[in-house]
Amino acid sequence: MAQRIYIGSDQLLVSYLCNLLEEAGIPALMQKSVVDVPQEDCGPLAWYSELWIMQDRQLPGAQLLVAKILSGDGVEVPDLAVVHHLAAPLSPTSVPPSKIA
Repeated sequence: MAQRIYIGSDQLLVSYLCNLLEEAGIPALMQKSVVDVPQEDCGPLAWYSELWIMQDRQLPGAQLLVAKILSGDGVEVPDLAVVHHLAAPLSPTSVPPSKIA
């Protein structure tokens, strides 16, 4: 089941995060949504972008990657090998969960 992991008004940042997740092998989706409608007739709408993860099992790796980028500690890209390990695909012999949330 898909989960939203980030929402922000900076569409460039959300797109960048989405691209990093895809590069790390984590299927992600960026979706635009209108959240704030101005009281005035001629004011602009506030567009927000949502970042969604398509597979729950890849949520820990996605959260790690997003947290490292948003922490602002540095400009360097996090070690994608760690993210690849956390987001490793299921083996063909894996059993699906009995309960889907």
